[in-house]
Amino acid sequence: ALPRAGNSRGSAGKIMIIELVKPDFIAGSEKRFADFISNLNDKDKIALISHQADLDGIAAAKIANFALGSDAVKLINYEDIDESLVRWLAENKINKAIFTDLRVDDLKIIKNIETFCEILLIDHHKMSEDYNSRKTVFLNAQEFCAGYLAYYLFSKVQNLEKLDWLAACSCVSDFCHKKPAEWLKKVFEKYGDRLEFDGFYVRKSGIFWDIQYKLSLAIIYFRDNVMKVYDSIGENFGDIGNLGKYAKEVDSYINECLEKFEKEKIAFNDGYFWEIIPRFKVGSIVSTITSSKYPNKTVIIARAEEEKYHFSARRQDKEKDMDLLIKSLISGLSGAIGGGHIAAGGGHVMLKDKGEFKKRLGVVS
Repeated sequence: ALPRAGNSRGSAGKIMIIELVKPDFIAGSEKRFADFISNLNDKDKIALISHQADLDGIAAAKIANFALGSDAVKLINYEDIDESLVRWLAENKINKAIFTDLRVDDLKIIKNIETFCEILLIDHHKMSEDYNSRKTVFLNAQEFCAGYLAYYLFSKVQNLEKLDWLAACSCVSDFCHKKPAEWLKKVFEKYGDRLEFDGFYVRKSGIFWDIQYKLSLAIIYFRDNVMKVYDSIGENFGDIGNLGKYAKEVDSYINECLEKFEKEKIAFNDGYFWEIIPRFKVGSIVSTITSSKYPNKTVIIARAEEEKYHFSARRQDKEKDMDLLIKSLISGLSGAIGGGHIAAGGGHVMLKDKGEFKKRLGVVS
């Protein structure tokens, strides 16, 4: 049997001191969520599956698992949502699968899991389809990060007040700080910080900025073992173990990349493109930092790895939709995956299609 991966399933705790901002769910309902959770029992075998590439996915998993105490936590990338995941769930006799911060684009995968398992899917990416069915509960709210959605929903199951700082860090790291701003402001103040904005983005200094940044860099450092980051996050405010020392090494490398970006960036249409040969996978963070410097530009940073050409896209002023841009860049290309939000997104094409990708973007090699 798989070992329990977190706390035991909880009952309702005391009323939250800081009032939460209610998300506008465009799919699903809180009642169906409540019914799904209330029907869980000790005979169920629960797997919690979340996105491993950024803090939002890991924070969402940590928060949800604090309330659930699942039998297994599995952190994956989008390309891992395939038949091998279906087999893993079946082989481990999972009958309740909970997904956070993962947009599942293949309905066939959902249907195959439904043959032996009930599904709870909590996400904030642009929907390709409403997956709600008799066996699947799907909740989606735009402009709220998955970490906040998990915190909001599972706070109805157990008092999660001690993890409000982690949900707040998730909001900051994932560009989802506007909708829950009233709640976020009070959480910042609770821990002696202030929610302030520098242009379109949260001020890049202070207690919360430093914590989320260290966690984000540690995820990059431990990209082949992200459970190290998950396991290092404690319940007490700012408890991230010794991840800071690993984050420092990545931070030094990011500063090198920022200098190279300014020297080597290529202008296209209304943005900048830069191709990196990375020691660490810092494209997402570098694009976030550079897009803060150029808020009215689209910033795309790409890298080649084995047979794939990965990229991240950012646009701070939201005048262009990064999700739609990415879909147009990869449309019709075999093996390509991509998407995201209005302000941020990413994905990959096959390396053989690198030239076509850059041509569509308007980059002259």
